[in-house]
Amino acid sequence: MLAGALLLTGACSPTATGDVRVMMSGEDGAQDGYASHLFADGWSVRFTKYLVSVGDFTLTSDAGETQASSRHVLVDLQKGDVALDGLTGLTAGRWNVGFAVRPPDERTELPDGNVSAEDLALVRSRGYSYWLEGEAVKVGTGVYRFSFGFPVNARMENCINGVDGTQGIVVPENSTAEAEVTVHAEHMFYDRLGTHRGVQLRFEPFAATAGADRVITSEGLATQQLLDLRGMQGEELRDSDGTPVVYEPGAYDVRTLWAFVTQSIVDQAHLNGGGVCTVKPL
Repeated sequence: MLAGALLLTGACSPTATGDVRVMMSGEDGAQDGYASHLFADGWSVRFTKYLVSVGDFTLTSDAGETQASSRHVLVDLQKGDVALDGLTGLTAGRWNVGFAVRPPDERTELPDGNVSAEDLALVRSRGYSYWLEGEAVKVGTGVYRFSFGFPVNARMENCINGVDGTQGIVVPENSTAEAEVTVHAEHMFYDRLGTHRGVQLRFEPFAATAGADRVITSEGLATQQLLDLRGMQGEELRDSDGTPVVYEPGAYDVRTLWAFVTQSIVDQAHLNGGGVCTVKPL
């Protein structure tokens, strides 16, 4: 009888649960920009807006249980870290993480005081997931402003945790786990696709597309041909040592700088720092 009573007691014991707090950060890059020593061509970059359209956060347990948030938001990471959502009452243990970066729709929300309704209307009308504004400076060349967007439409799945290199996150019993969507803004300046090794940050090809008003736009980036890169005066684009500048697209069929950057930033959203995710086009 005692053994049966113990078995019954164990079967009725409550399942241990915990919570998850979902945040988003563009780190120092989105907030403070990048100094000239980081760029191969001596430019510095500072953002005044770094809008990202993100949401549909999903957790999946090893047992196949799914907890999902339908919330989708447009946030400005230049203003700092943003709270995206919270999931409560999850079974304690390991969960896989997924989320989407996609253009806004009619249900996209705006965190209080973070993004204006006008910015939402602009980004939504153009079908962009990223909208960036700011300025770039180079000694001896001057100040250029930029205002451009990119139509990323992808779901990040099976994310690695950047804190410890394990799969997803662990929901602690009677406590709260942190899940941060971390955007590495420097990806947009990479000169190689498909790798982080050997990349250099460049801005000269961006600046060379500016009009007489010194403003760089999405339309301007689309005029910069990767197989015929032009410099500030319309000359062949070369490094300071005279070597022609080459952008390496890897396995991707991209032909303009705008298409190159769009592809480069598809996977710039990570989990808890540098944790990479599997990218699934939507």
